[in-house]
Amino acid sequence: MSEQEIEKASTVEMLSFGGTQFAASIYMAFMSYYLMMFCTDVALIPSATTAVILFCFRLFSAVDTQAISLFINRAHPRGGRYRPYIKWGALPFGIGLVALGLTPGVKSAGRVIYIAFMLAICELSWSVLYTSSMSMLPYLAQDDVNRTKFMSFSNSSAIIAYILVGTFTLPLAAFFGGDDRSKGIALTLVLFAAIAIPLCYNAYFRLKERQYGETQNNPALKDVFLAIGRNKRIMIFLAGFCLYQMADAFKNLTAYYYMTYILERADLLPVVILAGLLSPLAVQPIIPRLLIYAKKENLIVFGLFAASCASLLMLIAGNRPAALIICVVLYGAFTAIVANLSFIVTASFSDEVRTRQNISMSEILTASMNLSSNIGSAIASGAAAIALAAFGYSAQAATQPVGALLTIKALYILCTASCMALAGIVLLHFRKKQRSAVS
Repeated sequence: MSEQEIEKASTVEMLSFGGTQFAASIYMAFMSYYLMMFCTDVALIPSATTAVILFCFRLFSAVDTQAISLFINRAHPRGGRYRPYIKWGALPFGIGLVALGLTPGVKSAGRVIYIAFMLAICELSWSVLYTSSMSMLPYLAQDDVNRTKFMSFSNSSAIIAYILVGTFTLPLAAFFGGDDRSKGIALTLVLFAAIAIPLCYNAYFRLKERQYGETQNNPALKDVFLAIGRNKRIMIFLAGFCLYQMADAFKNLTAYYYMTYILERADLLPVVILAGLLSPLAVQPIIPRLLIYAKKENLIVFGLFAASCASLLMLIAGNRPAALIICVVLYGAFTAIVANLSFIVTASFSDEVRTRQNISMSEILTASMNLSSNIGSAIASGAAAIALAAFGYSAQAATQPVGALLTIKALYILCTASCMALAGIVLLHFRKKQRSAVS
């Protein structure tokens, strides 16, 4: 290896990398926690139409990231393989975020079209930021421990963004808009954009792409995709990651409804969100050390099954807020292990394909992970919205019917736990395949 290849990343680079993830996660947090509420309660779009919007939004997110990854794989701009895209995506990302909040007071059809268009702008620019930054991981560090440190900074930054958005979005909307929630949400999104754009530009200037055994050939796209599609271990891992994201989406999408209508403590929603995010934040410094005692595949499987059990414990917690918060804390800690190490596994796949087939495909693997994530989230989003509509949920009703209450409880607890357990079963099979490949 040359000296450039073994050069160690600085703490400033890790922080800058985390800053990009913070910016991207501001958007993702709002989509996860408040997009359904934004559509139904602010834009006053019917639940059934919202279900279609959410489903199409997730599918678009899955497809556009693939297209962007293909462009990045083919293009070689000056200034780095991935770094320039962080600069190019920053301003459109901020503009789209602001415009999303400016939903006009027109007829329902007009609002649907406007929201769909702005979501597309936000999603395209977010995909540029996300794909380019996450694809840099193998170029920033070349071993599991240092990659895990980068991911710890990344996940910590993302968690802080989720904490700020999940905890302060509604209070900020009330502060900026008073009784006018639409105005308050719009000004809150302006504030989020003002934070995100400078962080992206900082990452562009601070990050350094190190040499990563650059390939000499430029294979056809068919060969790039076949390198993934014919690798059973990669496909199994992506399927398990899809189920994991489906489980997490069920939980995030229904947290607002669960706290509002099951516990009847909407005031505790920020506390629950905060508890669920502080626990994975606290775990981040520990995760690189866990690799000393267990392989990353074993830790991921453990995290999935433990998170499933933590979700089921919410049935025992019942309507006791303190017990529920304990369950949420456990769930957050276990899923932190999965979230961190999953990208380390894909980085090792990138190493393997580069070594064996001389193909550069970090961005394709990043997009594949995003595809799995969005398929899982799309299924959960569509299923949750359709189930709420089918069992009588009404945004204007102060009290929901029994069917809607049971649906909310099932979505928040049982769907989360079952999908998480299924992901664990799939990853058990992946672990077996991985061991066979190594031996």
